[in-house]
Amino acid sequence: MDERVNIVVDAFRTTIENVNIFAVIIVILIFALIGFFLVFWEKFEEFVSKRYLKKLFFRNGESYGLTKKELEVLWKYSQKLHKDPFLVIEYKAPFEKVIQAYIEDNKNYDEKIIRSMRKKLGFDKIPPFMPLISTKDIDLFQTGTLIFENRVFPVSLYDKDEEYMYWYLIDQMPPFPFKKGDTVRIRFTREDDAVYIVEGKVEDIFSEDSKYIIKIPHTFKFLQIQRRRDFRIKASLPLEVFATDKEGNQVKIELETTDISIDGICFCIPVKDAKDLKMSIGTEVLLKIHFEDKEVETKAVIKNIREAGKSICYGAEFKDMSNENKNYLIKFVQTEQQKLLKTYKRLKYIE
Repeated sequence: MDERVNIVVDAFRTTIENVNIFAVIIVILIFALIGFFLVFWEKFEEFVSKRYLKKLFFRNGESYGLTKKELEVLWKYSQKLHKDPFLVIEYKAPFEKVIQAYIEDNKNYDEKIIRSMRKKLGFDKIPPFMPLISTKDIDLFQTGTLIFENRVFPVSLYDKDEEYMYWYLIDQMPPFPFKKGDTVRIRFTREDDAVYIVEGKVEDIFSEDSKYIIKIPHTFKFLQIQRRRDFRIKASLPLEVFATDKEGNQVKIELETTDISIDGICFCIPVKDAKDLKMSIGTEVLLKIHFEDKEVETKAVIKNIREAGKSICYGAEFKDMSNENKNYLIKFVQTEQQKLLKTYKRLKYIE
């Protein structure tokens, strides 16, 4: 056994003695250089690729009229947030996230540049049927209710900038039950969209032009309560309404729809004509809706009534509509919806 061990030890010693140390060093250096080259090449490819993408991004951004300074802001903060810069100039949601990062990173941010970019990219206005992305999208003079400790105060959006919204306390005078540092909620309704509830901390309360204003930071977080089950589209379609007047006679009113959904319709009748009709909530009427290639006849039940200037507007829910007409209406609404979504696709919420 000892003899065999000695043979192995002698063989190992002989091998070590015959190894050329210089050759080993050369081999190690070659492998090290190969490893360094691979890492360097990967970084070089990444560098070249990023330079190419940036050049392409600037060329694309310039087609929207964006300046080099504006594009530098969007490129820098899209990289910082790991967002695709091309999506940032195509869609509003990632754009607003990038702008928020720019604002948070720069105390002396350029508000003119932000407004300029929004306008050039078409992100300065939100259509009434599209959901809000942040409180920056709330329209000026939007009315609502401020809620604090079960007390309510009527408010209207008086002004806004990139950091804060300023709500006017309508016809309210101090003292107020809330103060700087308190958390309040503001509830408001967008007629064609949803009910929103925004929560925020009071940054300041001040007086301007005899109005008392409450200052609250903008937020991307709020509660959205959908008002309708189905998408409603604005549509002016010829409509015949068969109803009953106060004397019990059936009358036909010819007008146009104001909007339509899969489940219902809205139409408005001049006050002078509506006053002679027996049309209250729960009343059943017969409708004939004239599309370009089809006439849809159906019963409907009045669900809501509101005044709009010199007209009375009625919201009606379809009743006992045939499957054929229902399918036709579904296709019509979906087609119109797709047209709208294509028109405003760049305002979609995409993350």
